[in-house]
Amino acid sequence: MSWSSYPKYRDSGLDWLGPIPHHWQVKRLKYVTSYQTSTVDKKATDDEVAVKLCNYTDVYAREEIRPDDEFMDATATLAEVRKFGLRVGDVVITKDSEDWRDIAVPAIVVETAADLVCGYHLGIYRVDKRVLLPTYLFRALQSHAVNHQFQIESNGVTRYGLPNAAASGAFIPLPPVDEQIAIAQFLSRELARIALLAESTEVVGPPRGRVALLVERLQEYRTAVITAAITGKIDVRDSAREAMAVK
Repeated sequence: MSWSSYPKYRDSGLDWLGPIPHHWQVKRLKYVTSYQTSTVDKKATDDEVAVKLCNYTDVYAREEIRPDDEFMDATATLAEVRKFGLRVGDVVITKDSEDWRDIAVPAIVVETAADLVCGYHLGIYRVDKRVLLPTYLFRALQSHAVNHQFQIESNGVTRYGLPNAAASGAFIPLPPVDEQIAIAQFLSRELARIALLAESTEVVGPPRGRVALLVERLQEYRTAVITAAITGKIDVRDSAREAMAVK
């Protein structure tokens, strides 16, 4: 499937990003989000309150965080619960990893509970919703172009960590809010379609070797679609309007 480009582009000023739609901006995340890293560990002590702890594997394995998922039982101080308790719209990332390619893998909090707390090795973005939507930020962090900034800024040899300054200082392409909505909705629909294709390929597809190859190609296509939409290389606004018309 092919999509149209925007009618007019301008130089973004960033080599890795290239031209962006003329009316888009480019902002450092620190100007449109707050960012903090959790200090809540897995230890349980009697003088703290019981919490459900969202850990690295919970974020790495899920795109969406909900309180009815299984989480580790742990404890935290009341101050930690207030500071690191997860809120709807938080975008949580992996800030430490044994593989630099697994740095800044995101998940978005779509539902929460009073005792659901972000654990160690994770960072939390909270957006300024006047200019940046959580769903758009989540997809932006999934794009290869944006995510590569975090990978190259991570420190380490056998284990890698993302400094807070790098997490806050990364750039993000910033369309108007209505276009952020259109992009997030387009990607939700398109990625669901890709997932369905991958699932049907595995169930009724050709011999196993070719199935693996096809699934790999679909994964590459998925990555390319996210990056193209987030960097403005394709204009999804018509697609969004057509989807609304169908509804």
